[in-house]
Amino acid sequence: MSYETILFASDPPIARITLNRPEALNAINGRMLEEIQDAVRRVEREKLLRVVIIDSICEKAFSSGIDVAYVKDTNVWEVRQVAKELHKTFGAVRFLEKPVIAAIDGLCLGAGLELAVSCDILIATERSAFGLPNINVGIPAIVEAAILPHALSIFAVKELCFTGEFWDALKADRKGLLNALVPVGKFKEEVQRWVNKLAEKSPLALATQKDIINKWMTTDLEAAIDFSINTVTMHWSTRDQKEGMGAFLEKRKAEFKGE
Repeated sequence: MSYETILFASDPPIARITLNRPEALNAINGRMLEEIQDAVRRVEREKLLRVVIIDSICEKAFSSGIDVAYVKDTNVWEVRQVAKELHKTFGAVRFLEKPVIAAIDGLCLGAGLELAVSCDILIATERSAFGLPNINVGIPAIVEAAILPHALSIFAVKELCFTGEFWDALKADRKGLLNALVPVGKFKEEVQRWVNKLAEKSPLALATQKDIINKWMTTDLEAAIDFSINTVTMHWSTRDQKEGMGAFLEKRKAEFKGE
């Protein structure tokens, strides 16, 4: 697939998906959803890619949310299909067995915020802003906004959903939404620091851990614990597990190969 709304670059161990509709503040339309899904599939297939960055070519926005032109004339059935396509795209990011960093500089609103919280690590600049303004046009927040109660207190989520007001980056950080908040001049350096930190880990261990965390979020307590035990038991047979423990005992740096 040739891309119109995103840029895709890979330089192992890093893949980068860059939202590329600056004229629309990276508003999400059907084409962008298809292209993000395609890019995620490319990352899945390439073993040498270990960490994914989702960022923006636009200095004003990570994403301003859903493209109104994409949904304004939809009928009841069509809007359901749009919502399912949003969920399919965000789910592809959420269940990708590699860590995904959302590198946020500027507005991160509505569906853009849902995309961001579908990632694993959120890094933002001090000029960023966050919100669910859907309610201001009479539409409740849906789809991956359901992740927010896992990230924030239920009262903070109600504030976002009920008021439609934007949080500045400092408030988002204070509420626990971000992993890192940095000045614009330190943004690239901070993203790279996280990439380096994640890329040196065992990709199999990260994939297993991400799978376990997703189960923690989506199943009951006992089922999640049982899944964790069984998954780690299977992980015990991998080369990476043996290399990690061997390196620890031998006091050397582990060399993980994803095997």
